[in-house]
Amino acid sequence: TNCLCPCLSIVEFEIKVPSEPQLSIVGQHVVLDCTFPVGKVWDLASSVITWERGLEVIHSFYYGQDQLDRQSRHYANRTSLYHSEMKRGNASLMLDHTNLGDKGDYTCSVSTVLGSQKTIPLKLKSTVLYHTNLGFLGCKMLTEILVLTSQGGYPRPLVQWLDDSGDDVTNKTVIHLLEDTHGLYSVFSTLTLQGPVNKTFTFVLKNKDLRQEIRRAITLQRSVEKVERVSEANRKIWTILVPIVTFVLLLFVLLISALRKTCGPVENKCKNIYIYIYI
Repeated sequence: TNCLCPCLSIVEFEIKVPSEPQLSIVGQHVVLDCTFPVGKVWDLASSVITWERGLEVIHSFYYGQDQLDRQSRHYANRTSLYHSEMKRGNASLMLDHTNLGDKGDYTCSVSTVLGSQKTIPLKLKSTVLYHTNLGFLGCKMLTEILVLTSQGGYPRPLVQWLDDSGDDVTNKTVIHLLEDTHGLYSVFSTLTLQGPVNKTFTFVLKNKDLRQEIRRAITLQRSVEKVERVSEANRKIWTILVPIVTFVLLLFVLLISALRKTCGPVENKCKNIYIYIYI
């Protein structure tokens, strides 16, 4: 007997998400990509799209419209689908106003007249740009201290100091990384130099997830009153920097205390103190 349907072929229903982690910058929107096969017949009313993170429902679509009754409060008013693109197989999710709490593994489920499937987890990573302030604290003819502060970044950064020969002098520094209640990192780094120095030192901070690299350089001369500004174009208007400068000055007070110990409790070698702030 002959097969009744010798030419029948079954098309596998497969929905796809990126294999590589997707990156969101906190405060901005991110699109979690998901596509599915449509075929020649598209029926919106019988199609179901659901995004989840673990047991949390992020966004649901069925009966031809969004269904958000079971949506997690964490995502309220922050999610949307591309309704006009569904007929082309687009089930991607847009997530607005991202925060560190959004990172994790997401799954996309699609069901149509052709079939249904749930994807493997799609990893979402969150990151926050770092902004740094470089300062100089000088104790005339005795001690010079380079001060670097950076606030509110994520993930944990890589920190490095280089001299003007490109040699790594990080092991001569003191670096503190502090994590706040929101999971953001602040960096406090100091490089202490004994005696007047004629060198350029460069601070390097790397945010590996964003491939962000910040370099801040400062040139020291024998006269501490003539510290060279490496990049004049990087100056900011002081009125905008009041909160930042205030923060750095608080750190400065702590450094003065440490500096007094270096200079001795009685001697007046450190009467002339200079501080310079660069952005």
